[in-house]
This record gives sequence, structure tokens and C-alpha cells, in this order.
Amino acid sequence: MFKRIIAITLAAQVTCFCLTLALSAQPRLIPRSEHIDQPIEKVYRTFKDYFADQSRSLFKLRTANDTTHILVATRSGIDDATWRKWAFCRTNSMEAMIYQLRDGSVTVTVQLQPSGNAATFTNITADFEGDYGLGANEQKIACTSKGALEHELLGIAAGAAPKKPT
Repeated sequence: MFKRIIAITLAAQVTCFCLTLALSAQPRLIPRSEHIDQPIEKVYRTFKDYFADQSRSLFKLRTANDTTHILVATRSGIDDATWRKWAFCRTNSMEAMIYQLRDGSVTVTVQLQPSGNAATFTNITADFEGDYGLGANEQKIACTSKGALEHELLGIAAGAAPKKPT
């Protein structure tokens, strides 16, 4: 009987360990993709113009490669309501109760590929980082996108009017 209890306990611990590994192995950066019924040059120009106009998007265009059709833009100082809509930061329960978000930033990478004669395959990845703190203590946490920002950007590429930045 004692050996059976030890075997069951050991099996339960191994199962918990495996589940922990599986959950921690999930990717933090999940690209969002969509087929846009616009020529690649038009989609590229739309993203480039949007990111380059900081008063319109609050993003700063870092790189735009006209040959590879890859753009990288950053944004910081994201307000709390927008942050909660766009990102999720995995913290332990103690950190969540004590630390407050001081600044949120995101780096967006847009990759475009031609898809047929007048269409574009669009791939967007958003890399979020939260700056949490209490007093002089600060902690930067790599966060996970909820997909809302990427969805908004894909809508802009498809011709939807951009939302007013907050």
C-alpha cells in the first residue's frame, strides 16, 4: 500500500512538472497574418506613412526596407487602458498586487510578401515590454500580445480608418 501511494505521488509530481514545462514553452511572440487584397507596394506605403506620422499613430518608424518590405516601428508611453487591451504581462501574484505599470512599450515588425497579382500576405508581430515598479524598484517584464494591436494594424492595411491614438 505504501509503495502504491509513493508511486501515485511520484506520478502526480512528474505530471505537474511536465505541465509546467509545456505551459512555459508556449511562445510569447505570436505573429498575426492576413491576406490583404491590395498590391504589396500600396500596403507597404500605407504602413510606412502610418508609422512615420507620429501625430497620427504615436509610433516611431525605426526601419523600412523598400526591397524586403519589412518595417519596424516602436511605441512607448502606452496608456493603461490601451495597454490592458493590447498586452498581458505574466507576473506572480505578489508582483501583481504591489507593482504598478509605469510604462509600456511595443516593437512592431511588419513583413509583407506578394500574394498573387494584386494581393499581399501580411505578417505582424508585436513584442511588448512592461516597466513595472514601486518606489525606486523597477522590473521590466516581457509581455504577451492579446492580438488587438495586430488586428487594428491589419485593418489599416486593408483600408480601415485608423483609430484615434490614445
